[in-house]
Amino acid sequence: MKETVTATDPRIMRLTAQTDDITNMCQRLKDEYHPLLHGRRFITDSMLSEFLGVCRRTTQYYRDRGLIPYYRLDGKILYAEEDIETFLQSNYRPKFG
Repeated sequence: MKETVTATDPRIMRLTAQTDDITNMCQRLKDEYHPLLHGRRFITDSMLSEFLGVCRRTTQYYRDRGLIPYYRLDGKILYAEEDIETFLQSNYRPKFG
């Protein structure tokens, strides 16, 4: 006996959900991909605030205090990834042992 599979079949629904997840992931990668410029990668202010888990006002504070280097291009703020790494390393505090 042949089985009829419909769009409401749990297997098809699961496959559709997985396909949607993959599509969303690919779109996010496409949106967030930033090609290298002279071997350096840059991220935006909103990406940095999301990465650090802070509000954009906090990243503004870091810039105003000279805590993290940045570039301003037509009002858009960019950070070099190696500058972010340096900033994080300089603020690293090891646990007490």
